[in-house]
Order: sequence, then structure tokens, then C-alpha cells
Amino acid sequence: MGARIIGHEDIIRELRALAASDEPPHALLFAGPEGTGRTALAIEYALLLNCERLNPPTTAGASLFGDDPSLLPPPPSLDPCGECRPCRLILEGAHPDIITLGPGDTLCKPRDAESHPKHPDSRDIRICQVRGLIELVARYPFEARQRVILIDPADRFGRDAAHTVLKTLEEPPGHTIFCLISAAPEAILETILSRCRRIDVRPVPRADVEAGLVARGFERPVAVLAAGASRGKPGRAIEFATHPDLMGDRGRLLERCARIAGAPLRERFAYAGDLAERWRKDRHAILAEIDTWESFWEERLREGVAAGEGKEAMAGYVEALRAIVTARADLQANVMARPAFELMLLCFPRVTLATSPEEESAAYA
Repeated sequence: MGARIIGHEDIIRELRALAASDEPPHALLFAGPEGTGRTALAIEYALLLNCERLNPPTTAGASLFGDDPSLLPPPPSLDPCGECRPCRLILEGAHPDIITLGPGDTLCKPRDAESHPKHPDSRDIRICQVRGLIELVARYPFEARQRVILIDPADRFGRDAAHTVLKTLEEPPGHTIFCLISAAPEAILETILSRCRRIDVRPVPRADVEAGLVARGFERPVAVLAAGASRGKPGRAIEFATHPDLMGDRGRLLERCARIAGAPLRERFAYAGDLAERWRKDRHAILAEIDTWESFWEERLREGVAAGEGKEAMAGYVEALRAIVTARADLQANVMARPAFELMLLCFPRVTLATSPEEESAAYA
């Protein structure tokens, strides 16, 4: 496995066992927050299924004369080699049988004798894409032992598209594996969920994230700061370590959180409108900003415990954290953004702070 995956040793062991079984499950759901490694784990599973060192190709002689593949020497490692042709193509994102389906134009197939405009900026996975998916999986893979379709995010199927893809999941072809990726599995049809083996991808301990960054060649001081700022999300940690100025951006966001937390309602409502407008353009950035708000109130809670603050103040911090969890879930379930942000901000207690709670991050400003 090397430095491909940070943490998640238990999930890696499960994926190894599934890939080595005679009948691996045809659909997996990797459920968890963005940045925790869901997509990296799905790609690792594609490697486990297709690595030629782990799955030696059956030779003509073996198939004709009945040679027993079990007599072959075992591979020297349980991890994909990363060097054979399938591994190289998968890691380069160039394998013709490892396909990511998400909102946009991928696999778009209009009905026969019909056409429609391109939709690269679509917010949902459309039924025309599902038609293309069904046509694709009906054919044998070009060269892979197992074709792998990554559906990311799987909670963004349009209604008709979700019902149409269900039949393919009910009667899957034997040569295709589906990996559904979602931060909001509660937004996926229950009938789809019931046909998937669910793998919950949780945040990684800080020490493991730090060690993983050092193993990737980052200097330890940068790894320490990046691991702390990432909140257990290896993907975010790699971004912070690669671009340390992002930690400075996070420090400035924490300062803004302190200002908004002490602001009157009209400023909070204006901020909610700003968040909603930016949500339409860059959801990833806003989810990261929500993570920063979570860090802000967690720090307030820790400081409150240390300072012996009263029950009312502590209850306010806990309510703020609950409001963030609710807002994140609502947004990922595609509710209207502005009311979700307004409700979250209305639940925040009003506090006044002079400085940012994370001096370390501010050092990168």
C-alpha cells in the first residue's frame, strides 16, 4: 500500500478480503465526509481487483490443460504492485475500464434520434448518463479483469436517473463493480442502499495523518500543522501540506468566524447570503469553511471547559456544533442553501473574541 492511503488499515484489510473472494460484492458504498479518503479507497479497490501480480492472467496452457492456478507461488505482498500495466493506468487515471461518473457530460447518451445540449455544469447525474452507463456495462471490459465504475457523488442522482440505475444494481453484470461515494448517504434511495455493501470512512487519528504526510516526504513541522488543521481528513491534510498558504487562509477564516460570532443579526444574515451565493459556485470551498466553523466552536468548548464557564455558555457552544452538523447534512441533501445557512447562524451564540484561536495557523498568513 505504501503511501497511497493514509490510515484506514481496517478498511484496507476488508477490501483485500473482498477482492480476493470468489464473488466480490457488485456494489460498495464508501460513505463519509469529504477528504477522508473515500475516493482513494475506491481506487485502491480497483487496484486490488486488477493488479496482475495479485491476479496473474490465466495462460492459454493453464486453461487448455487444466493447470491449477492455486499451485502458483503466492504474491510477495498483499498490496497492489503499482508497476504492472493495469496498476500504472489506474494510478494515472488513464485506464479505459475505470470510469468516474458524476454530474456533467460523462457517458451522456440521448435517446435514439434525439439530441440535447451539453450539460458540463449540471448539478445532478442525469438519466441520459445512466443510459450511457447501462450501455457500457452491457459490454465486456476492454482489458480489465473487473471494470470499476466510481459514482461520485452517488447522492446526486436525479429522481428518474436513480430509479433507472436501480435495475442495473439489481441485475449487475458479472464483470463490473460499482463504487458509490457519498458524504450524504441518507439522500440516496433506500432501494439503492440496500444493494450496496456499506463501508463507513471516518476521520483518521491526527498521529496517523501526521505520519502519513511525513512518509510522503513532507517536512515534519509542516506535517504537524497540516495534520492538526485537517481535522482527521487526509485529503485536506495533503492540500494543506502541499500549499501551506491554505493554512493561512484557514487562520483568516477563523478570524472571520470570531467576528461573525460577535456580530448582530443583520451581519449574520448578510454572511448567510454570501455563503449561499458562493455555495452555487464552489461547494468544496464552502464545506471547508463549515469545517472551520466547527473547529471554531470546538475550540470555544475546550476553552470554556478549561475556564469553568457556566452551563448556559457551554450549552450554546454545543448547540452551535449541532447546528453545523444539521446544516452540513441539509446542504448535502440539496435543500435550499440560504435558509440552511441562516438557520445555522441563528443557532450560534453571540460571543466576542479579540484574537484567532489558532495562532499556529495564523503564522502561515
